[in-house]
Amino acid sequence: MPCCGPCGRKDVSRRAHEETIQVDVSTLAGSLAPQHQIIPTGDDEFDSILIKRRVMALEKLPALRQRFPPEQYTEAQRHFLSDNTLIRHIEARDGDVSKAAAMLEGTLKWRSEHIDGVALSCPSCVANKDAHCFFPIGKDSRGWMVIYSCAARAIDKKPETSIVHMSTMLERIFEGNSTPGKIVWIIDMHGFGFADMDTTMARKSVPIFQDHYPERMGQIVILDPPAPFKALWEVVSELVDPVTKRKVKLLRKDKHEYFRRHCNEAQVAFLESVLRTEARPGSYPADELKRARAEAGAWSLAP
Repeated sequence: MPCCGPCGRKDVSRRAHEETIQVDVSTLAGSLAPQHQIIPTGDDEFDSILIKRRVMALEKLPALRQRFPPEQYTEAQRHFLSDNTLIRHIEARDGDVSKAAAMLEGTLKWRSEHIDGVALSCPSCVANKDAHCFFPIGKDSRGWMVIYSCAARAIDKKPETSIVHMSTMLERIFEGNSTPGKIVWIIDMHGFGFADMDTTMARKSVPIFQDHYPERMGQIVILDPPAPFKALWEVVSELVDPVTKRKVKLLRKDKHEYFRRHCNEAQVAFLESVLRTEARPGSYPADELKRARAEAGAWSLAP
């Protein structure tokens, strides 16, 4: 028999509250135009946060747009200052238009120094297509671009050139970082050792991607993290904002299920094969890598 006392009333009240939240979120999600829809992450509570942030960003978009009149900017800057760019910056600053504007101004300055007028190619990868291990293998079932990386497979491990490579990749994928979309960053930890414990890369790259490529991460999937990774993650997690932290998945035995759920046949073949291939510089399963790069098409930086 159901409880009719205070505990029962609390349960009923809690369920009613949860149902109200679900209805409210569904209503909000239904009000979004197709180009602004949030792709579900599988975490209902987190999806609710993302939907509410998107609705808020759309409401504040006109106010931020007024601060960046197109006649004051170059053609390249106007291309970058798309509605999608502004929406992402509003979301990254939790709806604070002034903070979003300051963030955008900082990004425009950074882009003028590092991106605008620069060829969208990685010099290291032009010289050696396997110089860096951070490359696309096509879009997953959610429409997110899947990026595979493995520190042990990279030939060029210098933080400065690696950051150039990563930012160039994002520029190409998102057409000057102006179009909608997210990436799934798959980080293969095989071969990870104490030589990879240098936090310089994380300390230099995380601020750049949070400040200048906000809201681009759909998920960060870390495969088979070893014990030494815990110490590195403690450092990196302090640099990452709370929303991005919730996008991180640590996968071990359940990684194959994740691949089959979200990846296409060529991606699954590559990921499962590369995990069986010794993790050393430039080492990949040749046939599967060729198929994966074909999936990436024009986004690949390989010559």
